[in-house]
Amino acid sequence: MSKRLVFTATLLSVLVLCATALALLKFMPKGLDTGKRTVSGKSKTIVVDNRGVTVYELGGESLAKLECVTRACFNVWPPLKVASATTKVSVGKGVPGKVSVLHRVKGGFYQLMLDRHPLYYYSGDNGSKGPTTGQGITSFGGTWHVVPASGS
Repeated sequence: MSKRLVFTATLLSVLVLCATALALLKFMPKGLDTGKRTVSGKSKTIVVDNRGVTVYELGGESLAKLECVTRACFNVWPPLKVASATTKVSVGKGVPGKVSVLHRVKGGFYQLMLDRHPLYYYSGDNGSKGPTTGQGITSFGGTWHVVPASGS
């Protein structure tokens, strides 16, 4: 293979990797906020991401006791990923607790937490603004709940 062909192939590979990384960052939350949603038939103010998508926590799960650790769990309950441990996350009024980041060594990603509780999406909500269909599901070691806003 000529040096020019190798250089061109390498350059194209780097460009594809950069484009993929930028596309993934677009879908990572830039912040947490609150929004009114219908949860189990009642209007409640809950925590959502900056796009308005409902976030969940697994009852009984904490930084000290992680329950959702398998690919099967992550397929149903995708973690709220951020780019790095130092990602700046905006926090809207009414979001309860302290926001921090968990480094998931297995899987090699960073996940948002509220008061040391990892946050997730529910695949059944299809990444859409509004649905709360994951509320009350029992799976992967506990029961999943929307995160209530402060004062709710």
